[in-house]
Amino acid sequence: MPRRFFLLASVGLCICAAILGCNSANALNAKNQDGAIRISPQVEGTVAQYADLVTGDIAVQGYGLVVGLGNNGSSAVPSHLQKYMKEYLAKQNLGSWTAGTEMVTPSRILRDLDTATILSGGAYPHGAPVGSQFDVNVSALPQTQTRSLDGGILMPTDLRLAVGGKASVEGPTMRLAEVSGPIFVNPFLDSSNPTEQAKSRIGRIIGGGRVIRAKPIRLQLRKPEYERCRLIDQMINKSVKEWYPLEKHEKVAKAKNPSTIEITIPQAARDDYEHFLKLILHIPLRGGPGQWEKQARKIAVTMEQPSANHDGLAFVWEAMGRQTVPVLQTLYTSKHPEASFYSARTGLRLGDEVALDVVRRFATTANSPLQLPAIEELGKARKFPQSASSLKKLLDDENVLIRIAAYEALTKLGDKSRIRRIDVDGQFKLDLVNSSRDYVVYATQTKEPKIVLFGKDMNICRPLFFNPPDDLITINARKNDDKIMLFRKIQRTNSLSDPFFIDFKVSSLIQTLGSRPVRGENGQRLGLGLTYGQVIGVLHRMCRENDILAKFVLQPLPEVQKIYRSTTTVGRPDMPGP
Repeated sequence: MPRRFFLLASVGLCICAAILGCNSANALNAKNQDGAIRISPQVEGTVAQYADLVTGDIAVQGYGLVVGLGNNGSSAVPSHLQKYMKEYLAKQNLGSWTAGTEMVTPSRILRDLDTATILSGGAYPHGAPVGSQFDVNVSALPQTQTRSLDGGILMPTDLRLAVGGKASVEGPTMRLAEVSGPIFVNPFLDSSNPTEQAKSRIGRIIGGGRVIRAKPIRLQLRKPEYERCRLIDQMINKSVKEWYPLEKHEKVAKAKNPSTIEITIPQAARDDYEHFLKLILHIPLRGGPGQWEKQARKIAVTMEQPSANHDGLAFVWEAMGRQTVPVLQTLYTSKHPEASFYSARTGLRLGDEVALDVVRRFATTANSPLQLPAIEELGKARKFPQSASSLKKLLDDENVLIRIAAYEALTKLGDKSRIRRIDVDGQFKLDLVNSSRDYVVYATQTKEPKIVLFGKDMNICRPLFFNPPDDLITINARKNDDKIMLFRKIQRTNSLSDPFFIDFKVSSLIQTLGSRPVRGENGQRLGLGLTYGQVIGVLHRMCRENDILAKFVLQPLPEVQKIYRSTTTVGRPDMPGP
């Protein structure tokens, strides 16, 4: 059922948040057998010892219409949605004589098998600024006969707070977000397998959700106390001034009463607000350089214990600011890898150039559990342009996972000296990565749709005849042909498109498949109009059938990424091997 599907998705997001780092001090602390709170070293004396960040995921849902399904949609609309869906389409200026669409009435559109009424839903964290993007799940309604959402595009849809796991039709909850865009359906589904056909009724719009109303963030003291509340207010505002350049009169923390502090994300932290909120929780409340130095050295001792929470301790250091650098430097050469890395990570974030070489060493140490975190950290080190040199070398690493991580880090740095980006008709990005290793096709399925080709001049093999089970696309070339011929099946009419003739480069194929079938200045059509998910499906099958001699890698979803990395990846089409 769709409701259960979205509830499970929301639970998965919450589990992911817990794995990546919980904001609640209840999770950071533990209780003794007598019920008294035992303070963990990483929160002792910090904001998190006395207050919880009232946050979590905001679940939103809404009903909308998917178009472009050929004959795979449904004319059925549940009775309780008929009035809403007609009004929804009227807001899109359909059935309006002033807009010239009086012949395209809402009733006519809803009856068309090219469309389907769907339930969409997702979750975004408290504090996400207006404009923040997030993935949204979509599902065909159980009362309809929709066969597949593959190839569909969701029209602009309002997302409202889901009350009791149910989507509201306009009221009573307010509009918090909106979503639209092409639907990504699992490209590995076998359409000829009846047990997998039902799975094509669900999909996801990658990065298609957009926050339009931000929810306030609050720190809640576990024990109301005016003096403590005021102290936390003052320490947060003082610390944030040292972390970020603030706008004039910009205030981050404001005590509302003896137990509540309202937090405003500063403009400079909007792109990394989750990191900002973690820092707030780890601000030490003890004043004076002498006390802070004492605590910094105490953390340094705990850091060298294998069982320590190294990430949490490092955040306390980072919240203290640059005054901790001399203490950090004493651990850069520690014989304990975690102590060495996390002290250097903190030093790098605080602008210590000496720490850069330490992090670069971890980033280039093969088979180290700290290699991927180090690569990711280099991607954040915008203060040090020289960090890009190590990442560029890793684009040629024998481990595919390392190559992908280096690519992602370089894109965050904004270094595109070995990356050429092509926008495919506004639908997705195509990145060509100059690498001397074997060919790899990497595709994302969360946050931002991207196809990445690793290697120089990736070509399609010949002779070639490619025709997937659903007959969506046909690609043909004889051994001595100079061009590849390709055309698609138009599901709506069961006819064939005009043929396209392209060169043998994979990049040309991707652009032709993903561009809209509109006519250019010369009158010729520009593309075949496949969705991002359909293009990925074609590439995956062509790699599997050796029409493209490349390893295909699909980005794992965030909630399973860590699990996948801890297990074997041999033989998986969606994870890179060593």
